[in-house]
Amino acid sequence: SSGINAEYGDFTRAGRTWASALCGSVNTMACADNTLLLGCADGSLYVYNSEGVLLLPALNIGSAITKSAVSDNFIAVISDIPSLFVWNLKEKKNVLKDERLSSFLSSGRNISSLLLSKDGNVTIGMCDMTSYCYSYSLSAWMLLSRDQVNASWYKELETNKSQPLSDQVLGVLLPSQTPTTSSADPQSTHLNTVCLLEQQILVAENLGSLPESRLWLHSLVRYITLQQDDGRLRALLQRLLSSPRDVIHGTGKLELVRELLKIVATNVHCQRVYSDIKQQLEWAQNRP
Repeated sequence: SSGINAEYGDFTRAGRTWASALCGSVNTMACADNTLLLGCADGSLYVYNSEGVLLLPALNIGSAITKSAVSDNFIAVISDIPSLFVWNLKEKKNVLKDERLSSFLSSGRNISSLLLSKDGNVTIGMCDMTSYCYSYSLSAWMLLSRDQVNASWYKELETNKSQPLSDQVLGVLLPSQTPTTSSADPQSTHLNTVCLLEQQILVAENLGSLPESRLWLHSLVRYITLQQDDGRLRALLQRLLSSPRDVIHGTGKLELVRELLKIVATNVHCQRVYSDIKQQLEWAQNRP
């Protein structure tokens, strides 16, 4: 842990104490194993290593810093405008500048959290349980979570976050959530849940994590099988079978459909879909 005397600029990190002059009073602090980030009310920010040496020149973003985050090689801050900035410490360069967040504050919402992965991916959490991850390739925010979803969502969320994947990217960005009672009608809750599960597949693909996109595809099939949504289930499996790609989410197309059929087989009410897709799969396997 780190101790800060904001008035005098005295710091303690890993049992070592040093002093440093600051231009403004400290509003926010974030630290990782070897990095300490201080964000100040006058917009200045300071980044130190564990020896108290500045890793970047003292910077100023022009408005008060309200939130901050640190990962292995990246730092991120949010100003009171609010705007988001991200820097790569290893390459000593800015990777996201003045990304305006004003649209997230509509209807009385406010930003409750800022998360930063070791790869520099950023997630912001809102007070209404929605969260978003920034896509550098799409230059836009991707929805990660929302309220008014089926209880199955929370189970799938915690299961997938706990998977022992060495290269997990999306899981570390998804906030843990406590199940809440949805006030929406059952149809809206169902559609919200389906859309959110489909969203995780696309977000994982965008972040380059094929194992996680496959995990969330399994989650989607598990959910719509449980809900006996035969039309959606059949359309999804047929779309996979008819795909021109031989490899989908890092797995052979036919092997992937075979895996998903095992999930469909767990619900006797979906046996018609199971039988039809199994027959189509056998035809595809025997095709010269």
